[in-house]
Amino acid sequence: MNDNPNEPVSASDSVTLEAKQATLIARRRLLRGGLSVAPVLMAAAPRSVMAGGPGACVPASSFASINASRPDLQFTCAGRTPGYWKQEQWFGKWPAPYLPVAKGGFNATTFNSVFGSGYSANKTLLAVLAQEGNLANRDALARHIVAALLNAASGKTPGVLDVGRVKGIWSEFVAKGYYEPTAGIKWYWDSGVPVGTGSLEVWLKSTMPV
Repeated sequence: MNDNPNEPVSASDSVTLEAKQATLIARRRLLRGGLSVAPVLMAAAPRSVMAGGPGACVPASSFASINASRPDLQFTCAGRTPGYWKQEQWFGKWPAPYLPVAKGGFNATTFNSVFGSGYSANKTLLAVLAQEGNLANRDALARHIVAALLNAASGKTPGVLDVGRVKGIWSEFVAKGYYEPTAGIKWYWDSGVPVGTGSLEVWLKSTMPV
C-alpha cells in the first residue's frame, strides 16, 4: 500500500481500502443490531406470560410483580377449568383422594373436608364446581379454588401450585378477606370488590389454560 498521500493510489490499494471499510461497516451494524435486540426480547417476556401464552404461568408472587419477566420463574401449566372438572365424562380424571360422587362405599368429597370452615356446610366439591354463572361473591372464587386443587393434585401446575398452597390460599382469604401474594399486595376475589391491588381469581385462571 502507498503511504505517500501525494502519490496516486494504485488499484490494488483501493480494493484493500474498500474491503477494510466494508468490514468496519459490517461490524458496526452487527453491534447495533445486538444492542437493539436484547431490550426488545426483555420487554416481550413479561407480556407473553401475562397475556396467557400457551401454558405459560408464574407463581403468585411473580404474577404480582416485575419478576414475571424472569425466565427462571416461568412454568408451563396445563390446568383445567371448573367447567372441565364438573363434567361427568371427566370424573375418571379426578385425582385421588377426591371423589366427585359416592363410589366404592366412600362419600363424595365435601369442600369443608378439604379446606375446613369458611364455606357452605356439607357442599361437595362437585356442587361447588357446578354453580352456574359468574357470581359476584365468594362462590365464584370457590369454583376456581376447587379447580386449582384438582389441577395441583393431578400435577398440572408444577412449580406454581401444589395442594398445600391451594389450601393455604383459601385459608388466608377466609381469615383476611384477601390473599397477599407478596408483602403489600392484596388480592381480593376480584380486583373491583372491594378496591384492591389485584384479583385472586384472575391469577388462578392464568394457571388453567386448557
